[in-house]
Amino acid sequence: MPNNPGSKESSKESVMVSKRNQWGDIAGRLVKNQAAVVGFVIVALFVLCALFPRWIAPYGYDDQDLAKQFVKPCAEHLFGTDDYGRDIFSRVVYGSRISLSIGLVSISFSCVVGVLIGCVAGYYGNVLDNTLMRLMDIMLAMPSILLAIAIVSALGAGLRNLVIAIGISTIPQYARIVRASVLSIKDQEFIEAARCIGASDWRILMRHILPNCMAPIIVQATMNIAIAILSAASLSFIGLGIAPPTPEWGAMLSAGRAYLRNHWFIVIFPGAAIMLSVFAFNLFGDGLRDALDPRLKS
Repeated sequence: MPNNPGSKESSKESVMVSKRNQWGDIAGRLVKNQAAVVGFVIVALFVLCALFPRWIAPYGYDDQDLAKQFVKPCAEHLFGTDDYGRDIFSRVVYGSRISLSIGLVSISFSCVVGVLIGCVAGYYGNVLDNTLMRLMDIMLAMPSILLAIAIVSALGAGLRNLVIAIGISTIPQYARIVRASVLSIKDQEFIEAARCIGASDWRILMRHILPNCMAPIIVQATMNIAIAILSAASLSFIGLGIAPPTPEWGAMLSAGRAYLRNHWFIVIFPGAAIMLSVFAFNLFGDGLRDALDPRLKS
C-alpha cells in the first residue's frame, strides 16, 4: 500500500498537540501551587538582578568611600556600607550574578555527565554497570561539601575551580536517578519495538529512554541549584571560593563577621540573600515535582 503523506502530517500534528496539552497541564498545576509561584517570583527577581545589575545597583560593586564606613541602612544606602565604604546593596545585587552563575553552570555540568553515566550504566548493565555505580558509591560515601573542599584544595581557589568542584560533587545523584529510570523503561514494549525495527542503541537512548527520564532530572537540577549556591557560599566563607573584591555572598559574610557585634547589617543582608535564594529554589523545585508527577494529575 502506498504511503499517505497527509496521514503522516496529521499524525505529527496530533503528537505536537498532545505534547502542548501535556505541557499546558503541567503549567496549570504549577500555577495552582502558591508556594511554587512564590518561589518562582523570588527566583525571577534574583535572575533580573543577575542580568541587569548596572541598572538596579546604584553604585559599582567596588566603589569605595572611606568617609562613609559602616553607614547604617538609609535612603542613600539601602543596606548600609561596609568597612571600605562600599554600598552593600550594590554588592548583593552584583553577587547574585556570581552565585546564580555558579549554580547554573556547575549543575549543568554535573547533570550532563551524570545523565550520560546513568544512561550507559542502566542500559548496558553487567560489568560496566557495576564499575560505574561502585565509583558513584565511593563518591557518595563522602559528603558533597567535603568532596568539593578536597577538589578545590587540590585545584586551587577561583571561580572555574569552584564550579568544577561543585559539579563533580553532585554527579552521583544524577547518575543514580537516571540509572533507576532507565532500568524501569528499557524492557518496556516500545523499546522492544524500536530494537526490532533496527534502531541503534544511541537512538534508543536519546529518542525513547532519555525523554521519559526528564521529569526527575529537571526536579533534581532545580533543587540542586540551591545546594550549589549554598556550597559556593560555604567554600567562599572559608576562603576556598571567590577572591575579593569580587562580590560573592559567602565571601561577604566572611569579611563582615569581624564586625558583626557592632555592625550587624554587614552580614545580615548577604546572609538573607543566600537564605532567600535557597528557599526560593527549594519551593520551586517542590512545585515542579508535584506538577510533573503523573499520579497527581487528578
